[in-house]
This record gives sequence, C-alpha cells and structure tokens, in this order.
Amino acid sequence: MIKFLLDSGDPDEYREIAALVKERGKARLPTPGTGGQELWGATTNPTLIAKKLTGQKITRDEAFALQKKIVLEILDIVEGAVSAEVYADTNTQADEMISQGKEIAAWHDRIVVKLPTTIEGFKARTELRRNGFLTNNTLVFSQQQIFAICLHEQIVRKEFSLEEPLWPPFISPFVGRLDDIGLQGMLVTAPAKVYRDYFQGIQASTKEIRLQPIPYWEPSEELLKIETVDGFMEAITSGKLDLHHDLTDKGIIRFSDDWNSLMSS
Repeated sequence: MIKFLLDSGDPDEYREIAALVKERGKARLPTPGTGGQELWGATTNPTLIAKKLTGQKITRDEAFALQKKIVLEILDIVEGAVSAEVYADTNTQADEMISQGKEIAAWHDRIVVKLPTTIEGFKARTELRRNGFLTNNTLVFSQQQIFAICLHEQIVRKEFSLEEPLWPPFISPFVGRLDDIGLQGMLVTAPAKVYRDYFQGIQASTKEIRLQPIPYWEPSEELLKIETVDGFMEAITSGKLDLHHDLTDKGIIRFSDDWNSLMSS
C-alpha cells in the first residue's frame, strides 16, 4: 500500500483530510514496520509555513518557534514521520544546517530533518546521519541527485555502523516542476529503478506528479565503486557526480525568500 504524506503547513488542512479519510473507513494508521494505509505522514517547507502568516511580520526566533508549533500539531494528527526543513539560502553553510537540524530533530522522535540537495546539504546530511537523525532530501530534480542520495545513505550506514532506522531516509522529487518547464518530469519511475538496481531502504516522497515517460541515467562504474564519505564528497565537489540543477537553485531561493518575507526588519 502506498503511504501518502500530506504536504501542507496548515494543521487545519491535516485535520480536514484526516476526517475525510476516517469517514471513508481508511483512518487506521500503521505501526512502523507493519505496512501502510492512505494517511501516514507529513512534510512541510518554508513556503507552506509562510502561507499561514500572509501579511504578518515576526522575528527569526518567532518563525522557528512557529515552525515547531505547527510541526508538533501535525504530529498529533498523523502517526508517521513528519519532515521539517532547515532554513537554507544559497550561502548557508553546512555547520548552520547541522545546528538547525539537531534542534529540529530534538522536537520529537518522529521528526525527519529536511535538507537541500546541495554540496553543503550533503555535508550536513553526513553529520546528521552520523548522529542517527532521520533525513529528507528535498528539491530533487535529477536522477543524478537521486543516485547521490542513495549512494550517500549506503556509505554512511556502513562507515558509521548505523543501526536500521525507524523509517528509511526520504527523498522528495518535485516532478511537476520539471513538466512545467517542458521537461519530462516523471522521474519517480527512475528512482524506482535506482532503488531496485543499487540500493534498498530509501523512501520517495513524490511531489507534483504529472505522467510522462523519461529516459534513464546510468551511473558509471567509477561512481558505483565509491565506498567512503571522503570519496563521495570528492565526487560531488569535482563534478564527477553532478548535483547541480537550476530548479534546485530556484527552489532554495524561493524557500528562503518566502521565509524571509515573514521577518520583521
């Protein structure tokens, strides 16, 4: 059964949908590891949080506290994982994401820390996974990015001797935004092949789906032989494994602009 994660920053919307699901007799939510029902978890981002406060101005600390309040409300509604995103603009360094991520993860044991799929984001992902925190890579637009996430997860589990997590790490591909610019956006079919051929234990939280076929990107033998975090970081910083996508950059700018729009001067 597919597990649906509701994508909103408004707890009232979660309550409304949860009530509809219950009315239709599908409100039984899964115990972790026992299989899925329709209503399972949730994901949020700065844009979704900002929509709830249109026209209001608050401080950065108040914004972070608001995010926490919203996420904890959502956790009371769904019984699965809830993703909460770190603030990151194009200049945010890994150390800042790590600090935010640790604070976010401390809110609840079902929190998943959402990170941008960038070089700095992977530096942060390394440290957060080293400490056993769950992660969700967001603003994913290419098969190379998906492969990188899967490869990184395989490496950190082995290198840091991580126990099997309560839930697998997540990937959030925004396939509809690719369709919107005339590209073949249904890359969710490609990650399914990536998982099957190379990796296990990753969950895709697919966003904005429109149906179109796409070609499949094959990783090189050199990439498949990477076994260490240092080797992985060398590959993404040198471009051997290309993480860059214009829509990732645009998404980071949009999220940071929406978040900053809440800030009082």
